[in-house]
Amino acid sequence: MTDLYNRKKSSYRDRIREQRQEELERLEKDARRSNKAARLFMLLLIVASFVLSRTKKVHAADSSIIEKINVNVEQNYGDAEDILVPTITTSTGNIEISEVSYSKESEKWKPGNKVLITVDFTAGEGYYFGANWNRSSVTLKGAEFSHCGRVQDGEILRLKVYFMPCTVLGVTTSAGWDYKFKKAVWKEVDYAPGYEVKLYENDKEVATKKVRTTTVDFSDKIEDYTKNKYYYEVKAIPMTSDEKKYLKEGEAVTSEEDVVNSHTGSPGVTPIGYNTTTNEGTTALYNSNQKSSAGWYNPGGTWYYYDPYGRVATGWQYIGDKWYYFNTSGQMITGFLTDKDGITYYLDPVSGHMRTGWVLINGFWYYFNSSGRMQTGYLYDGGKVYFLDTYGRMVTEQ
Repeated sequence: MTDLYNRKKSSYRDRIREQRQEELERLEKDARRSNKAARLFMLLLIVASFVLSRTKKVHAADSSIIEKINVNVEQNYGDAEDILVPTITTSTGNIEISEVSYSKESEKWKPGNKVLITVDFTAGEGYYFGANWNRSSVTLKGAEFSHCGRVQDGEILRLKVYFMPCTVLGVTTSAGWDYKFKKAVWKEVDYAPGYEVKLYENDKEVATKKVRTTTVDFSDKIEDYTKNKYYYEVKAIPMTSDEKKYLKEGEAVTSEEDVVNSHTGSPGVTPIGYNTTTNEGTTALYNSNQKSSAGWYNPGGTWYYYDPYGRVATGWQYIGDKWYYFNTSGQMITGFLTDKDGITYYLDPVSGHMRTGWVLINGFWYYFNSSGRMQTGYLYDGGKVYFLDTYGRMVTEQ
């Protein structure tokens, strides 16, 4: 009985030890699983922290990259015919304009002719320019994009643009009439592609024309020998939408009662006794019944010229594309003629018309300019230099 009891007691203790061992093993397993989870959790925390810090650094780096810019090229206007350099600005932060250069000096600019402008930008501290630049990277106003890119190892961003110089048109220095006082004639204005001309009759506007020439024929608006007062205003203007991009119209100039050269617009010789705006003329000394036809007459070997009203012409007259001079009696004058201002002309001894250019007279060469004025002193013509004495005679040729 005693042995049986001892065996039962021994078996009971063994089972208790086995249960405790199993419990310990379970606890150890649970502990190992917990430690592993903890280590994994810590590892995840470390990884997350690293990723977050790198992301912040990347974002911080991205914010210092400049990949786009805004540039404004503003046209400046000064006095008439002044051509000024533009004002160049940028609204992009953390950059500044360090240098501006032009493909040619501003003194040589002409309105409408494009100029290449180079603009260098530098980035502020902690900022730098991105690697890729093209037309879409630049918001540009007032100029035309050409090229953009980094230079000097990326320290400078260089932008090249085409700029069109502009100006305000000037005013004519001479505005008058042709010899019949019906065609408006004025001197050309620099850079002017066209003109606006307004005709006034007794201060009332009666016609407006836009032309690309320096003359306007108002014969259909001005009557012969009218007592009404006519004048015109002329101003230089751009004619097309493209011309308006680089030209602004000038101020108007009022015409004078002067005769001007229809080719140059320069003041010429005012005809005497032939002014259709004042209804004044001279009394016809020949055929005074005023029933004769206009034209040339040669009674007794002396030439006269009569207008359609039978009035004899006096003073300077422009007939058949040539100038003639008639004295106060209406007689056509030939040979040398010196007016009250001391200007000497030469009238052909046969035809009577005013001579210009080189003329051989009594064995000496004389020179008369396009207005018929005799030249003295040094003269440059055809690549040669001449000297004309006080009488107008050519002395030497160089």
